[in-house]
Amino acid sequence: MLKAKFERLYQESPKYFVDRLKTHRKERMSRQIIADYLKSNDVKKLQIGCGPNTMQGCWLNTDLYFTKHKVAYLDAGKPFPFPDAAFEYIYSEHMFEHLKFAQGLNMLGECFRVLKPGGDIRLATPDIDFLIKLYTDPHSDLHKQYIRWATATFVPEVTAYVKEDECSAAFVVNNFFRNWGHEVLYHYQGLESVFRKHGFIQISRKQVGESEIATFKKLEKHGEIIPPKFNALETMVVEAKKPA
Repeated sequence: MLKAKFERLYQESPKYFVDRLKTHRKERMSRQIIADYLKSNDVKKLQIGCGPNTMQGCWLNTDLYFTKHKVAYLDAGKPFPFPDAAFEYIYSEHMFEHLKFAQGLNMLGECFRVLKPGGDIRLATPDIDFLIKLYTDPHSDLHKQYIRWATATFVPEVTAYVKEDECSAAFVVNNFFRNWGHEVLYHYQGLESVFRKHGFIQISRKQVGESEIATFKKLEKHGEIIPPKFNALETMVVEAKKPA
C-alpha cells in the first residue's frame, strides 16, 4: 500500500497536490460552518451553488468557490458532507448545468439522501427546448429581441460583420453551449426522468419565482443579472418531493 502511494506521489503533477491541499483546507474550514448551522436551525434549508446570492433566513449557503465565514464549501459532484435526512428544503439556481452528467446524477442522489422524508427540492436550470425553439422559430418578437440582445452582449464581434437584423440564432446557440462553463443542458422530460429514477415524486414544472411552497416563492435571482423576460425564456424550474 505504501509503495502504491509513493508511486502516485511520483507520477502526479505538483498542481494536483496543491489543489488537493487547497480543497482539504476549504473542507476543514467549512466543517465548523456546517456544524454551527445544523445545531442552530430547526427548519433547515440548503442552497447549492449560491454564488453571490447568499440567502438569509435559516439557509445554509454553499458553493464550490469558498468564502470564509460566509459560504460553506461544497462540490456538488461529490458526496455531500451532511448527515442523512438533514434538510427540509433544497434549492439551486443556474448551477446544475455546470455539472457533467455523472456529477449531476451524484447531486440529485445526494439531495435525495440529505432531504428529510417529505422534504422538497427546487432546481432552476436553462432549458434546451428554449434554444431549439429560438433556432426553429427565430422570427417571433420575443425571440428576435433575445437574439439581438444576446448577440450584442455576448458575441459582439459578430455584429462587426453581420447587420443587427440579420444576426442568426446559430451564433446565440453556439455561444450558449460553449460559454459560462456549461456542461449539460436538459429538457423537462429528461430531467423529470432523472428525478424520478432517484426516488423523487410529485415532480412538476414551475414558472420563475412562482411556487405553492412559501419557502420557494420569489427565490430566483438570475433575472437580476439578465433582463427578467429573457431569464423567464431561458429558465426551466423543477420542483420535486422526497416521499414521506
